Amino acid sequence: MTTVTPTTATQAAPLEHWFPTTGQGPGTSFETSLRSRTLEQTEALARACLPRCGITRVADVTDLDILGIPVFHTMRPGAAPGLNTVTSGKGVTAATSRVSALMEAIERTWCEPPRDRVPLRASYAQLRARDVPVLDPRRLVLRRGHSWTPEEPISWWPAREVVSGLEVLVPALAVFTPFPGECGMLRSNTIGLASGNNPQEALLHGLLEAVEQDCTAFGETLRRGYRIRPRSLPSGPAELLERFQQAGVEVQVFGYVNDIGVPALFATTDDTNAEDGMLINGGAGCSPDPVVSLTRALTEAAQSRLAVINGAREDLNAQAYRRHASYEEMREMYRRWSLDRVETDFADEFRNESTGSTAGDLDLVLSRLEKAGLTVVLAVELAPEDLPFSVTKVIVPGLEVHHHDPRRLGLRLHRELVRTGRAKPLS
Repeated sequence: MTTVTPTTATQAAPLEHWFPTTGQGPGTSFETSLRSRTLEQTEALARACLPRCGITRVADVTDLDILGIPVFHTMRPGAAPGLNTVTSGKGVTAATSRVSALMEAIERTWCEPPRDRVPLRASYAQLRARDVPVLDPRRLVLRRGHSWTPEEPISWWPAREVVSGLEVLVPALAVFTPFPGECGMLRSNTIGLASGNNPQEALLHGLLEAVEQDCTAFGETLRRGYRIRPRSLPSGPAELLERFQQAGVEVQVFGYVNDIGVPALFATTDDTNAEDGMLINGGAGCSPDPVVSLTRALTEAAQSRLAVINGAREDLNAQAYRRHASYEEMREMYRRWSLDRVETDFADEFRNESTGSTAGDLDLVLSRLEKAGLTVVLAVELAPEDLPFSVTKVIVPGLEVHHHDPRRLGLRLHRELVRTGRAKPLS
C-alpha cells in the first residue's frame, strides 16, 4: 500500500502572501487594471526577466492590421508542448500593449509543471483516511464519463484557501498547464491564471478571469445577456469602436450577468470587407468597472484578429471548422449566436462598482462569490520567491466552464437549466 504523509516537499504560500498586514499603497489605473507599480517600472522589471523565462523576442505587430489598435507578440520557443510559443498583449497604447504581452509570457512560463518538485501521488481515500485537508475532485465539475474514483491515485499540489487560510491539497491537474490527463477528470487549462506586480494583483485578476468564464458559461448555455446599443457606449470604448467601423469591421457588444453579480462584457467583430470566416473574432473582459471590462474586450478582439492575420495562432486545429467553413456559413453561425439578446443602453445595466483599489476590489469579488454560494476560493503561487512578480492560479470549486467543455456541467448551471425547462432534474 502506498505510504502517504500529510505534507509534501513544498508548502502553499501563507495567507499573508495575498493579504499582507501592511499596506502596499494604492493601485494605479492603467486602462484595464489596477497596478501597484508604474507602467515603466513594470516593463523594466519584466524585461530583466526575459532571459530567465526563455522569451527571445518582443514584436510590435500593430501595423499588420488596418485598425491601428496596438498589439504586441512575445516569442518563447521553449514553451512546453501544448502551450503556445507565441503569446500576445493588447492595450489602448503601445506601452500598455507591450507590458501586457510581457506579463502574459511570464505567467505562461510559470504555469508549467515545475521540474524540480514532484507532486504528491496518492488517492483521495488515502488522504482522507489520514485527515489530510484535501479537496474532493468532484467539486471541480468533472467531465462526464471520467473514470476517477476516490481509490484512484492521482497527483496533488498544495493550495491556500484564501478565506480560512487553510492549506488544502488539490489535484495538480487543476493547477498546472499543460498537465497529463488523469482519469479523464478534466483538461488542464489557464482559466484563473494571472500575473501581477504583487500577489493581491495576481489574485484579483485570476478571480476576475475565472468569473468571466462562469458568466460566459451561463450566458451562452442559457442564451441570456444583453446586446448593448453602440451609441450608448462611453467615450473611451466608443473611440475604439469607431476604429473598427472605419475599417469596415462590424462590432457588436454584449454583456452577461449571473448570480455572482460581476458582469462580463464581450465584443464580437466581423470584417465585412475581407469576407473571411477566420476574421470573425471576439474579446472579453470582466471587472467591477464595466468601462475597464469593455476596453479589455475591444482590445482583445483586435488582438485575436491580429493573431490570425500574423499566423500566430498555434491552436487553430481546435477550430478547424472555421477554416473549412465558408464566410456565409460563419456569418450565419454568428447571427444565430447573437439572436435573442435584449437590447439595452450601456449605463442602464452596467455601473462602476470598483473601489479604486486592488484590496477593495478583491474584497468585493470575494463577497460576491460568497453570496453566490461559492465559499471556497483556493490560490497557488507559481512564481519563484525571487521573481519580482506574482503568478497565481486561482481555483474556485463550482464555477462553470460548459462553453469550453460541454462535458463539464456543474450543479449551479444544471439547476438553472432545470428551472428554465431545458434539462431534467437529477435522479
